[in-house]
Amino acid sequence: MVLRGYDRIEVDEYIEQLLAQNAELRQELASSAAARPASAPEPAVREEQSPQHYDVDTPAEDSFGFRAEKLLRLAEREAAEMRTRATRDAEGVEATARRRAEEQLRAAERQAEEIRAQAAAEAGRLKKLATVEASRVSHLHRTTKDELRRLAGLLNQELARPDPEATTTTTPAGDAVATESPANTESPGTVASNP
Repeated sequence: MVLRGYDRIEVDEYIEQLLAQNAELRQELASSAAARPASAPEPAVREEQSPQHYDVDTPAEDSFGFRAEKLLRLAEREAAEMRTRATRDAEGVEATARRRAEEQLRAAERQAEEIRAQAAAEAGRLKKLATVEASRVSHLHRTTKDELRRLAGLLNQELARPDPEATTTTTPAGDAVATESPANTESPGTVASNP
């Protein structure tokens, strides 16, 4: 894992190499100090002029690697928390969308049921009106036929009676002959009634 150019494995290997070199140098120093005569103490000035070296025994909490790893863990924890929050928010949005969709579906079903009920009621009303109208037309047909029969009967009775305007004339032989008026020259007949 690399964080801001820091490759933990590479740096740890490099530090191990430095520690190994430092250990070798200390052993050499210890062996050369043992080989020197004990009567020749080292001058103090030389000790002050020696360059300061990296203390290998620094606690792990103060090392750069430890701090970088701590930052990395903190970043991973924050990323996990952000993922958790995002998942929770997404689930909330999905639940809200599902709830709204179900509400809209129920509203649409209610509206469709109302329209269906209104259509059924209107169809029932129109069927009743059609039945009443058919009954009225049937009654009108019957009464019209009855009236036509009655009128045909009256007409037949009228045609059966003798014509009062007919006049009698005498023939040269002296016989009386009934003649009809010029308005009615046809023979009387009957009007057939339509059953």
